[in-house]
Amino acid sequence: MRTQTEEQEMAFVEAMREYENRWIAFIEVNGTETIVGSGSDAVEAIAEAEARGFVDAVLMKVPRFDTSFILSSAQ
Repeated sequence: MRTQTEEQEMAFVEAMREYENRWIAFIEVNGTETIVGSGSDAVEAIAEAEARGFVDAVLMKVPRFDTSFILSSAQ
């Protein structure tokens, strides 16, 4: 059984699929992220968000979904 937080995170991941390999601007309200702008670069994404009245949006590049990330810690 998933928690409400897990459901909200999964919904955000699903919403990002539409923006694969693009920049998005999003806001978080009450634990729910909402995409408020997008573009081929960060400037386009934040400009769209600001035009819609969201001046404090967070920017993120949505990765391609056919790639993987490997994290390691150097010690």
